[in-house]
Amino acid sequence: MKEKFYEKYAWVIFLVIGLMVLVGGMPHMLGVNTDPALVETISGQTIDELKSSSPMFFDLYNFYFSGGGLSDVGVAFFLLVISIFAYRTGQKWAWYAFWFVPVYFLFWIALSSALPSASQSLLLSPLIVIIVLSLAGLLLPFRKFFPKKQ
Repeated sequence: MKEKFYEKYAWVIFLVIGLMVLVGGMPHMLGVNTDPALVETISGQTIDELKSSSPMFFDLYNFYFSGGGLSDVGVAFFLLVISIFAYRTGQKWAWYAFWFVPVYFLFWIALSSALPSASQSLLLSPLIVIIVLSLAGLLLPFRKFFPKKQ
């Protein structure tokens, strides 16, 4: 049976998500804060004010921030490798494994609910985009992974 276009190329969705996470995580891993407004909204201080008012707290913040970036790069690596080699070829375990993606980002939404509402709105849009994309990437090729019984 000939695959439909959206079944054949759904793996590209996870490739794109992996690239997005990689591009977002690399600067954070290197300690570059790409969204200083978020820090200011949460702490009430700019990054420089935070650094000068409490250098030890800033070092702790920077450690966790960079660690989060390293974690993002690791997740991106697995997304890229699994999408290119296993998901693209229709290996069923990869379909199950990729349910991690929407669940992971749903937990990020839940985690961000403890933040001030202005911070939540900054995080919510990209998280929802990734969740919707990942669900499309899982549901579009459903018949590729679970063909109808003949």
